[in-house]
Amino acid sequence: MRFDGRSAVVVGGATGQGRSCALRLARDGAAVLVVDADADACAAVCAEIEAFGGTARWEQADPGDASALQRVAVELDESGADVDVLVNNFMMLDWSYIEDCDIEVFARVVQFNLVGPVASTKAFLPLLKRSAHASVVHLGSFDGLFGNPRVPSYSASKGGYVPLTHVMAQEFAKYDIRVNAIASGQTNQVHGADVVAAGTAPTGLGPSWPGPEYHDQLSAETPLHRFGTGEEWAGAAAFLASDDASYVTGTVLVVDCGRTSITHGTR
Repeated sequence: MRFDGRSAVVVGGATGQGRSCALRLARDGAAVLVVDADADACAAVCAEIEAFGGTARWEQADPGDASALQRVAVELDESGADVDVLVNNFMMLDWSYIEDCDIEVFARVVQFNLVGPVASTKAFLPLLKRSAHASVVHLGSFDGLFGNPRVPSYSASKGGYVPLTHVMAQEFAKYDIRVNAIASGQTNQVHGADVVAAGTAPTGLGPSWPGPEYHDQLSAETPLHRFGTGEEWAGAAAFLASDDASYVTGTVLVVDCGRTSITHGTR
């Protein structure tokens, strides 16, 4: 219960890694506010949290709409609340090579994935400043460290998390706000869709989505030969947000089961 008596806001908390983080923070004692566009999904997460005795509520707001996030933050501010933990989960994918990509789609992915966490952090910053334990965690990807030619827009947008985390940590240190990120490895969850089992690309993933065989290839390149789970990403995020990481800021923690630990081509 290391977050007992503390509050957490999970932007993009209704699905994927965000949902896992909301559940984990609640299990560890935090009062969680789930912010996402899908009201039904938000309600379902909160119901699951309440079922195990946790505390949660939700606000419907599109994470990609800066004004909507600002509205939620202002409402919290007017209620006198503070925010101890902010988790930013922005996940938009377009499976298209550079040669085949639609530039407007590319720009939309970058806008959502990279500008989104900036808008979110800026909106909730006044509430974080009131906390004695303030922490921001961005949910990134190891595709942002090395690049994935299948998802160039996603890779570029997540790549921005590295300097973004560094500069936020430096800027907000004067407020005793820590800022970190995780760079997660492969998962079988994309927009809540099981892309391993699916025979065709889930809606919106682009024309070059490679299908289930691609994920078998990724698994073969992972030392433990398995995908990561939402709970594993959430555990890393909870660590970074907790007092256990009180001397950690400006760090991108790689959680990839060893995929990036060796020189490629040497095995």
